[in-house]
Amino acid sequence: MTFQTDKQTIKDIELYAERKGNPSIFSFYNKTVTKGGESLLYEIFNSPTSDIEFLENRKSEIEFFFKNDCSLNLNSRSIDFIEYYLSSRRVPLKPNLIDATFNAISNKLKPDNDYYTITEGIIHISQLLTDADAFIRNAESLGIKSSIRDHLDEMDSFLKLEHIRSLIDDPPEKAKDLSFNFISKLDHLFRQKEKESFRNFLVVIYEIDFLQTMAGLMKSKGLSLPEYTINAGSIFEVTDSFHPFLSNPINNSFEFTDNNNLCFLTGPNMSGKSTFLKTMGLLVYLSHLGLPVPAKKFKTSIYDGLFTTINLNDNLNLGYSHFYAEINRIKEIATKLLTTDNLVIIFDELFRGTNVKDAYDASLSIITSLSKIKNTRFFVSTHILEVADKLGDTNQIIFKCFESEMINGTPEYPYTIKSGISSERVGMLILKRENILQILQNVLEKQTKHCL
Repeated sequence: MTFQTDKQTIKDIELYAERKGNPSIFSFYNKTVTKGGESLLYEIFNSPTSDIEFLENRKSEIEFFFKNDCSLNLNSRSIDFIEYYLSSRRVPLKPNLIDATFNAISNKLKPDNDYYTITEGIIHISQLLTDADAFIRNAESLGIKSSIRDHLDEMDSFLKLEHIRSLIDDPPEKAKDLSFNFISKLDHLFRQKEKESFRNFLVVIYEIDFLQTMAGLMKSKGLSLPEYTINAGSIFEVTDSFHPFLSNPINNSFEFTDNNNLCFLTGPNMSGKSTFLKTMGLLVYLSHLGLPVPAKKFKTSIYDGLFTTINLNDNLNLGYSHFYAEINRIKEIATKLLTTDNLVIIFDELFRGTNVKDAYDASLSIITSLSKIKNTRFFVSTHILEVADKLGDTNQIIFKCFESEMINGTPEYPYTIKSGISSERVGMLILKRENILQILQNVLEKQTKHCL
């Protein structure tokens, strides 16, 4: 079941870096050892789903590695060399004594780079097979999940092949430990006879790399696996969430009850509203990948999509002002609601691109309409505080805010979400603190002196 989202949302939650060197959620999660594991993680990041059975299965696989002292030893350089060896253009060696002897003598008379790659590739494969065999025996003793067992059974079948088993039982440390006849037989096996089986073996290796990486992040970064529910009604319960980019984050909890469907968020600039909204978007998106999320606990219903408007750009090429870009975005999302009513939708600073009067009227109309739409969860932040007065006391809307604390005339931000509506306006305080008005006054005085 497809989980709907779009490019704007992917950009807003910073799934990938827009510029080299910028942080991204993908780079935060990508602690895989192998390139194959990285490729698998990238594929997963681009494949959100609303299939709860699939999500529960992935969750249980990660949980196995998290709860058990079971890991596969992986060496990135070694596996890179294995992939390099497998991609060799040299025709696989023939598994007979005559050809094997000819190749060995030829290599001694005139060392051959391809032959070296083959022998070293086999040495690296030997170590990988030995480690995989030990891993399987350990996993079996821990009571592995059925889905993981299927993968390990496939690996075990490969490890039981005649020449493979002897390679594991007596692993070579150097190329000289291998007979030239055995080198030919193994190269023929890995690159021709059992080429597809060995590729499938490596696919499982990369999946294990991904799974144990996710489990490792849970331990090192304080992530947790989402809890899914199929109960009647929509569930959205967050305990101690944080944004992964922050080195010393302040945890925040939030919950939608059965009665409300829209979170109306207020607070001064720099108080943490946008970071909180990005975190909520991340929780929804990552949970629909079946991955650990940045929260102590996240219990959620399965949604059909996520759409956000946090960092919306003007589109000057099309002649769009920021306000018109906002209008188009709202229309686009409203159209989605005609066909799908089980979404999470986030608007940050609604109608920031127009004058205060239009922003007030438009915000009030849109928020009032959104609050009446059932089965979809909305987060809306605004700088137009007067809108809250007109919304009144309604069960559909939950009012939350971030505030600041004035310490010696300077605003300090606790970054903690609270119930209620913030009436703080700290813009002028910051303007005065930075002494901008005085600087401009000095400019005027300087101009006046030049005119005299």
